[in-house]
Amino acid sequence: MSEIRRFTEAGLIEVREFLNQLRQGAEPDIEELLLSEAYSVQMVADIDYAVTAFEDRQEAAEYFQTLLDPLTASYPDLELDAGLWTWLSIKWLSFLAPVDPSTGERVVRQTERYVLTPHSYQTYYRHYLSGPYRILKAHRDDVSRVRAVLATPVTSPGEVVEQIASKQDIISNPSLMAAVTALYVDPVTNRLKRGSGGSGGGSPRRLSEVLYQFDQTWDTSAMDPIEILALLPTEFDRFKPGAS
Repeated sequence: MSEIRRFTEAGLIEVREFLNQLRQGAEPDIEELLLSEAYSVQMVADIDYAVTAFEDRQEAAEYFQTLLDPLTASYPDLELDAGLWTWLSIKWLSFLAPVDPSTGERVVRQTERYVLTPHSYQTYYRHYLSGPYRILKAHRDDVSRVRAVLATPVTSPGEVVEQIASKQDIISNPSLMAAVTALYVDPVTNRLKRGSGGSGGGSPRRLSEVLYQFDQTWDTSAMDPIEILALLPTEFDRFKPGAS
């Protein structure tokens, strides 16, 4: 059995310094940071879980949904808990910031990948663990509609996530998200279609621009996803369902 803790405000500051040390080639004690009484507090003492890798963002989201479900009665807004998600990212650091075997150095990405800023719409979705969990929780009635932003590896979210999850008017709209998934996810493999990570015509960047324009004209939340797809310009034809 293991425990789950959350970092205090002082702990969040310490984690930022800890990550900087890792970037500089140092290897500070991870367990000491995780268990420090000076920087964290216990949320649950005995819970059964193991630090493991995930096939994709959806598997990670589902794992943490199951793991954290017993805490939701006492902590109803878990997805906004910066201390918890930052602690979990450090707990999973061997997976989220692995050591490069060719250099022997740990690969540490941007700080927002590990330290959650829950109220910043510009960065919250970039957190490796909280981002997928938050999307799953928002669409728990039908997770399949958001497969497009959950289909990629946890540490390589990709362009669809960057362009779509960052737009609140899109990621929170069930009809738009179902259209995004129908456009970019192969129904046979349940993976993103080839070319969906590009930047040209029909790309996620272009889609976010077009969908934003749609939302100024139509009540897209009341539309069927097929109706939304039918409105897309021809540059998206190669991704539409049934396209060869």
